[in-house]
Amino acid sequence: MMQCSENRTHREPGMVLVVEDDEDIAQLLCYSLRKKMVPVAVAHDGLTAFAIVEQLRPALVLLDVMLPRLDGHELCKLIRSHPDRDLAEIPVVMLSALGAPQDIEKGMEMGANAYFAKPYSVKDVVMATLEWLEVKD
Repeated sequence: MMQCSENRTHREPGMVLVVEDDEDIAQLLCYSLRKKMVPVAVAHDGLTAFAIVEQLRPALVLLDVMLPRLDGHELCKLIRSHPDRDLAEIPVVMLSALGAPQDIEKGMEMGANAYFAKPYSVKDVVMATLEWLEVKD
């Protein structure tokens, strides 16, 4: 796990967990969110991500679908079925190279709150994240 947040002087919005096995994409998302003063943690596989969800209780999860050790669909199902209702209701935004209508439908059926197909606009993902967190840009 890598923490990407920095100390700030004003109220912090909730922490975002970026779950992405491509380190370049993870770093780009982390950097873009940090520029908007959003604290970020990163996981590069599904099992690590689930442990972070339980430990850090993020306000939102940006979730790649194709991950090692536990794919995004299964991770989303685990989050949604968690006995702790606060964890089970964490917003999940899927980010995936799988962009066909049936892929998006499957992601939404697994419990995603939103779905961005790659190549997505990082700016759009950041703006959607800020809206979910109710942060003023």
